[in-house]
Amino acid sequence: MLTPCDIDRLAQLSSKQQSLYCLALCQRMAPNYLLFCQAVELEHDSDFNKLLSLFWESALHPKTKINFSAQRERFDSLIPDPQSYDMYGVYPALDCCVVVECLFNALLEPTGQEAEQASQTSLASVLSLLELQFGEQTEQEILAHDLVIQELAFQSELLDLIEQLELGKASMQALKTLAANQGVSNLGICLEDNA
Repeated sequence: MLTPCDIDRLAQLSSKQQSLYCLALCQRMAPNYLLFCQAVELEHDSDFNKLLSLFWESALHPKTKINFSAQRERFDSLIPDPQSYDMYGVYPALDCCVVVECLFNALLEPTGQEAEQASQTSLASVLSLLELQFGEQTEQEILAHDLVIQELAFQSELLDLIEQLELGKASMQALKTLAANQGVSNLGICLEDNA
């Protein structure tokens, strides 16, 4: 789905840019994870939101010292086991966790493939939902779905932004705003605001 050109561009990002790309996708996918936690009454949402905040804190204030190795160990307990749940929602939640793992890898053990892996995971999450809803489709039919169009457009805009990003606070805020996507996930999920 992503063009070879896009994949090449992702591979050319610095490790810092790769981590920001993963963070933005994670932020966008977060409602999928949080909705799953609400649906099965898992009390992981607070810990997950704290972890997201730490990632953004590190991006916004690079001199802040955060032990991401310790955070990764804590994160393991937040990953849902698909065998324990008889519902589709566990899979988008798990996809979100895969992107968090890509982010940890980009921060701790970068290989230069984290952004591509996160990108493919986010897109695969969308494609999986469409297959569940509509069954097998041609590539042309898949590309015509709003969720696929929005996903590809989001990732393209994100990549453009990150390639041009200056690592200042205003730029990071712009990235965070884009990533939040007005609270709508890559699957079109928006959590109700209880306010």
